Amino acid sequence: MDLITVNDKIQSNQFLNETSNQLEKDFLSIGVNFDIDKPVQDYKQLFSFTSHLVNALNEQDPKRIINLLYRIDLSEETVQTEMEISILTFSELLAELIVKRELQKVIIKNYYSNPENQ
Repeated sequence: MDLITVNDKIQSNQFLNETSNQLEKDFLSIGVNFDIDKPVQDYKQLFSFTSHLVNALNEQDPKRIINLLYRIDLSEETVQTEMEISILTFSELLAELIVKRELQKVIIKNYYSNPENQ
């Protein structure tokens, strides 16, 4: 699967459900329910929901965010680097990085599970 195909699938929300499911799985692994209304309409809705959840976690139990970052393999260094150049709030940026990382995991899984699409 080439980058154009991946971009087209992202634009048409073809990975949306899988990304939402991956987010649910990883948030649940840290003891947090990811109860987004389904069907999820677009990535903007997913980012917004994730941002609100991250914000609440940051206020109530910041250690869970660290556990989530570890679980999804998103380094604190990456977050710090992005914070230096971003105009987003901490929660918005973290939500964006989390959703993008989960999307990346979905794309990689899809790529390797469908060798005929390569």
